[in-house]
Amino acid sequence: MDKAGRPLAAMPVAEVRRQQLCHRSVVILLYDEAGRLFLRKRPSLRGQGPERWDTPGRSPVFRGESLQDAATRALQSTLGLHAERMRLEQAMAPSLENGNEFLHVFSLARPEWGASQGAAGEAESYFFGPEELRCLLRDFSELVSARFLLLAKELKLPKRDRRHA
Repeated sequence: MDKAGRPLAAMPVAEVRRQQLCHRSVVILLYDEAGRLFLRKRPSLRGQGPERWDTPGRSPVFRGESLQDAATRALQSTLGLHAERMRLEQAMAPSLENGNEFLHVFSLARPEWGASQGAAGEAESYFFGPEELRCLLRDFSELVSARFLLLAKELKLPKRDRRHA
């Protein structure tokens, strides 16, 4: 993709990231009915921020795929959830700091999730309330992936008294 977001070529995701080329990605922020943000610890096998808190639903947008379809696919593949009513919150411009991603941020409320439940059986997952998230980002940023720190900064997370329908 060029800086205006026009596709230039189709390449494997690993090569696009290795060369830090502009590309489209989606991330899904999941909330419970109380407005708490769902995060999970990344597996230690992953290269980017292992064992750090991050959003579970993130994926590149494949050739010919809409942003909504990419978000739906990412949610299904990472958490086994199917949802088509995600709301596009924000689009972030590419930069070297974010790996040259045109990042499209979606949100989804899952009111049937309880406060003590993890999603898809994940043991290392948690719903962070605004004050907990503020504390995590401010006082324990070493426990958070660099990608989520950047996302939280761009979106000014946590947002006060946010309720998702």
